[in-house]
Amino acid sequence: MKKIILTVMVCVFFRPVFPLIPYFHGARSLALGYSSLAFNYDFNAVFLNPALLHSFSWPLGGFQYESSSLDYFDFSGQLQRISAFDLENFQDLGLAQKTDLLEDLRNVFSTRTGITGFKTISSGYAGKGYGVAVEFVDAAVIFPVASDILAKPVEQVTNADIAALQMRFLGFHYKDYAVAYSFSLGQGLAMGATVHFLKGRTSESDVAVIDAPFQPASGAKEYLEYAWSDVQKDFSKINFDLGLCADLGPYFKAGLLVRNVAEPVIGTELRDLRLPRRVIAGMTFRPSPQWGISLDIDLAKNDLFHNGQEIQPLSLGLEKGFFNNRFFMRAGLLNDLGEKYFLGRNAKLIYGFGLGFNLASFLVDVAISLDGQGHLKNLGISGFYMIQKKN
Repeated sequence: MKKIILTVMVCVFFRPVFPLIPYFHGARSLALGYSSLAFNYDFNAVFLNPALLHSFSWPLGGFQYESSSLDYFDFSGQLQRISAFDLENFQDLGLAQKTDLLEDLRNVFSTRTGITGFKTISSGYAGKGYGVAVEFVDAAVIFPVASDILAKPVEQVTNADIAALQMRFLGFHYKDYAVAYSFSLGQGLAMGATVHFLKGRTSESDVAVIDAPFQPASGAKEYLEYAWSDVQKDFSKINFDLGLCADLGPYFKAGLLVRNVAEPVIGTELRDLRLPRRVIAGMTFRPSPQWGISLDIDLAKNDLFHNGQEIQPLSLGLEKGFFNNRFFMRAGLLNDLGEKYFLGRNAKLIYGFGLGFNLASFLVDVAISLDGQGHLKNLGISGFYMIQKKN
């Protein structure tokens, strides 16, 4: 018990933040609203919580694909409407058009969230107490650069003012080579660590709204691809995570993860991006092998996407197994505790849905997530092969 209390105290005083963009690992995690910190049974434990590897019953390997494109409140749709105007010749527009356009621009530049997303392909292998994985990542963040130009009355705004409005494009293209190990600290308590070697390229630039890629036909996907396809600056970093898991009686499991313990710094053309430590706590309630309810929460809010917007994620997931756990149905949600609106049409809720199939030695998970308007935002497909020991 003293070891648990000491470790929790040390972890709680770390300052939390996201790693390099990917914020879920595996289709099961996506379906559960990203809540998998206290219970997971595939190689994604290498990323989610390495301490979970200690409870593995048999080794398994796998392969998965994930993609994400988040633009809250139709940010990319607003950009499409703005790009349909002749922005370079703003002063030649009629007063009504200029008024409408200026209002749209104010709406876009009033938010710091913008667009975030990634595309990953990963493979890995894990057994009792150990795991290895490699992840190929394309990731990006797009958000407005603060400006006081839009505070001017419409009659004072010039073509040069519109041309000075810019969006920040931050892109990554890299590989994450990960090795994890876990060990027992006592009855029902385990600790684990994952070492990451990150190697790739990054780029950060400010792009005027009158320039490419701002076109009426461009959406969130096109903006993200533009950002991660233009990476130019090399980087290589070593980072590591620490995790704990504990059985709290027969039905509850708890987890704690400290990410980015090394706090690596990645330099771009515009600034140094420090990846401070992030602390996440999780709890899973499993009254039977067929039912599971999971809750994960960041212990503090911070700028998780390097865009000046502080958030504090909370995720909740429900899992039900059928036919002796040969088939699973899953659902979950993700929200930001720091948001003004936690529920309702103005909330930034993401809803996850997924299915799991246990086909003898094969496990297949598929999942999607939708925003509050019903738009598809995330996709995950995972496949695993279990190497079961013969009696």
